[in-house]
Amino acid sequence: MSVQRSQASVQRGQKADYVVQVSTKNNGSASGVTVALTVKPSSQKPSFTSGCAKGQGTATCTVGDVADKNPVTLKAQIPIAAGSTSVTSITLTATASVATTEKWTPPAAAETVAVTAASAAPASPGQSSASPGSAAASPGTTLPLGPIPNLNGVSSSLIGAGNASGLFPAINPAAVPSPTPGVNAQGQPNAQPATGASPLAFARPGLTGQVAGLIALAVAVLLTVTRLSVRKRFRSRKQGS
Repeated sequence: MSVQRSQASVQRGQKADYVVQVSTKNNGSASGVTVALTVKPSSQKPSFTSGCAKGQGTATCTVGDVADKNPVTLKAQIPIAAGSTSVTSITLTATASVATTEKWTPPAAAETVAVTAASAAPASPGQSSASPGSAAASPGTTLPLGPIPNLNGVSSSLIGAGNASGLFPAINPAAVPSPTPGVNAQGQPNAQPATGASPLAFARPGLTGQVAGLIALAVAVLLTVTRLSVRKRFRSRKQGS
C-alpha cells in the first residue's frame, strides 16, 4: 500500500489530489480487496475519483483481485472548504483490507499536504484597487450628460443640439437697380462723344499721315487762291481811280 500526494500544498477553496496504489508481495495475490480513506482533521471529506470497481465517489473503494505483477492504481481527492480557516494541513490515510479468517494487520499508508490561505482575486481591468473616495478628486471633473446640478442655487441644463438659424437675423440680398440712362453699372456717367470732334480721331492710325498731308495741301491751295483774289481786286480798284 502506498499514498502519494500530487502537490505539497493547496489553497483553501481548492482540492488536494492523491494517488493510491495497492499490490501484493512474494508473488502472491489477493481477492476481495477494499480500500478505505480517512482524513485528519475529520471535518474534511475524502473520496475516490477513479480506479474503483465499486464505490467511486465515496471514501470506500472495492478493488477486487490484486497481484504483485498487476498493482491497482486509485485516485482520490479532498476538497478544502474555503471557510476552513483553522485548517493548516490535511493528512490522508488509505487502509486496505481483505476477506480472511487469519489474524493480520491491515496495511495502511498516509500523506500530508499543507493548506494555505486563498490568494486575493485580481482586480478586473479598468477597476482601481483604491476604495471609492480614497483618492482626491482631480481638477476639471467631467460632469455627466443631462441636467447640471444646482450651482449657487441656480439650476441649469445642457442645451441640446438643434437648428441655430433662429438665433441670427435673416439676411436677404438687395435688389439690383436698373441702370439710369446715362449712367453705367458702376454708377459712372456714360462717356459721350465730344460734339464737333474731328473725324480724324476715328480714322485708322495708318491713314492719319495721308489725311494730314491732304489737309495741308488744301489749306495751301486755299491761301494761294485767296491771295491772288485779293491782289486782283486791289489792282482793279487802283485802275478805276
